[in-house]
Parts: sequence; C-alpha cells; structure tokens
Amino acid sequence: MNNSSPTKLQRLFKRRFGEKYQREYIHKFIKSYIIEQNIDFNQKLVEINDNWERVGCCYFERVEKLFQCKYSPPINVYLTTNSRCSYNIKAGYFFLFIDAESTNAIIMHELFHFYTWHSFGEKLLSKGLSKETYNDLKESLTEILNLEFSDLLNGKSDSGYIQHQKFRLLIKKLWLKSKDINKVVEEYLLLNN
Repeated sequence: MNNSSPTKLQRLFKRRFGEKYQREYIHKFIKSYIIEQNIDFNQKLVEINDNWERVGCCYFERVEKLFQCKYSPPINVYLTTNSRCSYNIKAGYFFLFIDAESTNAIIMHELFHFYTWHSFGEKLLSKGLSKETYNDLKESLTEILNLEFSDLLNGKSDSGYIQHQKFRLLIKKLWLKSKDINKVVEEYLLLNN
C-alpha cells in the first residue's frame, strides 16, 4: 500500500530468476545472497539484541505512557535480507532488515504501528474509516518518534514515505500543540476525513 516499487533485493532476484517467485528459487537466492554478503545471522542477532537492550525498556515506558495502554501479546521479530519490513498485527510479527543502518529505529517504528492499532485501529475501521485513511494515519503518527524518542533513535530519523510527508507535518503540528495522542488522532481525522 505504501510503496509498490521493488526493493534492491527484489530487483536482484528478478535479474537472476525472473518473475518466478517459487519456493526453490527464493531459498536458492537467499542462501547465495547470505554467502555473497558474508552475513552471519548469529552475530547479527546478538548485535541487534544488544542494541535493543540499551533502549527497549525506555521505549516501552514512553510508548505506553503516550498511548496510555500496555500492549502485551507476544510479538515475533523475523530477520530478513529485504529492506522492506512488513508486519502482521493479528499474527503478531514483523520483519527486521538485518543490514539496516539502525535496527532500533525499525523496531520502534513497527512497534508504534502495533500500539496505534491496539489503541485506535479496530475502533476507527469499525466506525467506517477507510483502510487508506487509517494507513495514512498510522504511517504519519510515527513522526512522533522524531519528537519524543529522538534520543533513542541515536541520530536516525523516522522519515516515512514520500506520500505521507504533508500528513507527518500535520501530526508534528498537532502533537506540539497538545502532546495528547487522542487529541492528535481526533484532529487529524477531522482535517483529513
């Protein structure tokens, strides 16, 4: 929904195997890519975990205060060689690009979507909000990471998708005015629905 253009990895796959997204080709491609890139998943996993351990508790404390709720269902994180990190809230997982400049920034961004869904998603969609409008809202709300979590992002910025930039500016303005997520969502929807 947010970006239909192929990633670097998808373009590389297509050059080698064409449009044949069959299990055997995908496995073969990923195995060769890991060898070519000299990726040590165990080492990366330790590195990612160590980095998250430094900020995770603080992140959860802030995000729970911001959304005024706890989100306790287990969430699985799968490492991927692809830079597009999709997620499935109902199934409780998201993907994490193993070679990301800042894995913590991705983790925070994806978890923010889980909290947004838990706090607003089902409620808004059941009241008739379109999936497209909800998508714009949840992607734009991650602008708050830049405003309230910048120290945890360690110099990385959550820039979002091009098509959401005007919405992110609105979220920033609304957030700085009230610093209340419920008011921000309410005002955002009044202006964009």
